[in-house]
Amino acid sequence: MSADRIRPVTMPKWGIEMQEGTVTAWNFELGRHVSKGDALLDVETEKIVNSVESPASGTLRRMLAPTGDTFPVGTLIAVLSDPDVTETDIDAFVRDFKPFDASFAEGSTAAAAAATAPAVPARPAADTAADGAAEGEARVSPIAKRLAEKLGIDLSQVTGTGRNGRISKEDVEAYAATLQQAGSAPAANAVAVTGAAEPVKREKLTSMRSTIARRLSESKRDLPHYRLVADLDMDALATKRAAMVAAGERVSINDLLLQAIAVALRQHPRVNAQFTGDELLQFEQVDLAVAVATPGGLVTPIVRNAAGLSVQQIATSVRELAERARAGKLARDEITGGTFTVSNLGMFGVRQFDAIINPPQVAILAIGAMEERPVVRHGALAVGRVMTVTLSSDHRVVDGADAAAFLAALKAAVTGVTAG
Repeated sequence: MSADRIRPVTMPKWGIEMQEGTVTAWNFELGRHVSKGDALLDVETEKIVNSVESPASGTLRRMLAPTGDTFPVGTLIAVLSDPDVTETDIDAFVRDFKPFDASFAEGSTAAAAAATAPAVPARPAADTAADGAAEGEARVSPIAKRLAEKLGIDLSQVTGTGRNGRISKEDVEAYAATLQQAGSAPAANAVAVTGAAEPVKREKLTSMRSTIARRLSESKRDLPHYRLVADLDMDALATKRAAMVAAGERVSINDLLLQAIAVALRQHPRVNAQFTGDELLQFEQVDLAVAVATPGGLVTPIVRNAAGLSVQQIATSVRELAERARAGKLARDEITGGTFTVSNLGMFGVRQFDAIINPPQVAILAIGAMEERPVVRHGALAVGRVMTVTLSSDHRVVDGADAAAFLAALKAAVTGVTAG
């Protein structure tokens, strides 16, 4: 049979950081015709949900990735074919398929084996003989396998509750809790179990939250952070904002501050940079990543070319990006490629905090609340509006003098801000 009559759909790789994705929805039913470019399914990875476009046209013959399960990049998740291809040929194709990305082959074996039994009504016994070879293999999701290794749990003792006995992360956690209650948990067991009378809410980590945890842990562990703190005199900015609002413009202090930050970054490209491990990439264009809290976790949509935008344009861009972020509708290019990140918790009354750098960026600015504080002006005590900011920098490539010079430029941009 010609190989091009059967066409695989695999877990895609979006960006160098992606290792796995979680299937959140299938948009076609088994047996339906799918055209090339159709949004076949939705996959959650890192900080957004993306639609996986069909790489070819054909009839959807297998849906091998159950909703809610996580699979490594390269894993076979669906099969398309010409309508007259037999079930036996489809079975053989699934059985013999190898992940495209060899770097994930080891982690994909269990997932691929688990996927050989399709998520569709059972076929007649004569058609399912090829599935028997996988009967003796462990069916376990990649995340469950990693958790079991971390906790020192023998997966052969865990009962899978998924389809065909597939072991999920929840199955591993439940088994660990049982061991803990029986007083026989492995020494490596890190699962916290409360008293029997105390209610426990178990929440499965989404792919987004798992990625956030992994990336921030890596950043905190691998990057030599150091921090510089500065107080900004916000009187001029607050006065400017009041005048703009009075004129009917919808802007915030944060919008004005973002413009000032962009101006300062353009003057100090060593801070407006990315470090790849081999070289420092310094950018003339300022692409500001602005932290936004969403129900699923923190995301950082990007205001492109912020230094070239007016305050009103920045305000509009931030509002639109924040709305799409909270609705889970950001496109991938809206959260990748930022040159510097800003995190503002001032609206929660937080005076000062430290933020963790988002690699490959080399710095992040944490913004506290604008407050009325005692200040000295022209030798006399007065009340001024002041904001404390904390710059976290990667000491491998950003020297203290570079970071201090950027903060000095920011102070000047804030006090001498001009009309946007």
